[in-house]
Amino acid sequence: MSERRNFNKEYVEHELHGLETPLEEKITVFITGGAAMSFYGLKEATKDIDVVLQNKVEVNVLISALQSLGYKDPHKGLTINYTRMRASAILENPDGFRWDIFEQVVADKLSLSKGMIKRSCKLFNEGNLQVRLLSKEDIFLLKSVTDRDGDIDDMGIVAESGVRWDTIAKECSLQSSHTDRVWEDALCNRLMDLREKRGITAPIEKGICRIADQRILETWIIRRVAEGIDTVRDLARESKENEQVIRRATNILARKKMLSIDRSTRPYRLTTRRKGSS
Repeated sequence: MSERRNFNKEYVEHELHGLETPLEEKITVFITGGAAMSFYGLKEATKDIDVVLQNKVEVNVLISALQSLGYKDPHKGLTINYTRMRASAILENPDGFRWDIFEQVVADKLSLSKGMIKRSCKLFNEGNLQVRLLSKEDIFLLKSVTDRDGDIDDMGIVAESGVRWDTIAKECSLQSSHTDRVWEDALCNRLMDLREKRGITAPIEKGICRIADQRILETWIIRRVAEGIDTVRDLARESKENEQVIRRATNILARKKMLSIDRSTRPYRLTTRRKGSS
């Protein structure tokens, strides 16, 4: 398979403005990835444009407009990483420029949150098309949980341009709180890669990795208690962790209303609770 060509910012901008005429309804397109980096002046060219929209109606309006401009499903030539992204659509023009279109969730990973929308900045707003760039912080976070070639290098470029590390940490925590996935673990691993491969030490690395370890332990405890391992002693024995560590974690889970602790028995017995139940 031949190497796909790169496209500069001017080409991407031309393709975006080309949408103004065929769009039948108003849509807001949020750009992330390499295309957004090019508009921030952090990358000279990109092979594609990653966009996320807030609902299926807007996604369908965009797809229809692109198809009217000659974009088609590339079918063959998609890598495994591309197929794993679960995009709503992947469309390519005769030049080989590709749109990766997502509805609310990017690459089957993180959701377009209210914070991401608020932090985004307007690129232009003409006719039925509003185009916004996700913040550098959110681009960094999204690249930390995807598996595309060059992501770690792009993370290094974004980091060196200056980012608000606390914003990245807070958004990662928010994303984890809305799913059953420990996104801090993925971010921790990428931050370690960033330090080892690019020599960039993120000030949030230690804290994120500590939170990741704690969340992984809590997730494991919930699962094992649901399976019948219902005492701190047995959990500690199975996990090979200190009982004090397990007890602290179960107390935290009880405060979160994810575990119940029956203190009328010896040893105390643990049961799972539905999150948010009274």
